[in-house]
Amino acid sequence: MASIDDLLLYRLGRLSAVAGVMVVRLCEGGYGITRREWAVIAQLHQNGSLPPSALAERMHRDRARTSRTLTALVQKKLVLRTITAHDRRSARVSLTPVGQQLYETLMPQIQAINSQILSVLQPEETALFDAALERMQGRAEALLTELSPILPKANRRQGQRGKELT
Repeated sequence: MASIDDLLLYRLGRLSAVAGVMVVRLCEGGYGITRREWAVIAQLHQNGSLPPSALAERMHRDRARTSRTLTALVQKKLVLRTITAHDRRSARVSLTPVGQQLYETLMPQIQAINSQILSVLQPEETALFDAALERMQGRAEALLTELSPILPKANRRQGQRGKELT
């Protein structure tokens, strides 16, 4: 009989949780930023100046949470929010020089953690694993599109919503 330990998403979640602890401790303990703030910094480094909505979309995060993260990063002087001259309602966000320096300092350390985790694989296994992850990501995105119309909306406050477990 299958158990929760056999489920791909559960196993990936466990790996992410264990590996993530190291990144969280490095980010929070070493640099005073959260893992979510680190992800924003890394996205802005990779993509340059972006509207906050585009950043949220790239990160697969909701706009409100992304906005709160950006506000924290602006307060920490790691991100600059610029209002566009032609449309006062739109803004763009980018790294400040201090944010860029933080990225350049922190990224090699996070890459080292990733490399240490992947060091148990041979180079050809790493290539196969990367290819498999890409295929699984594509399938998950397609499945989300297929199933979205029939899946119930998330609502943690209502628990089982009166449905009986059988």
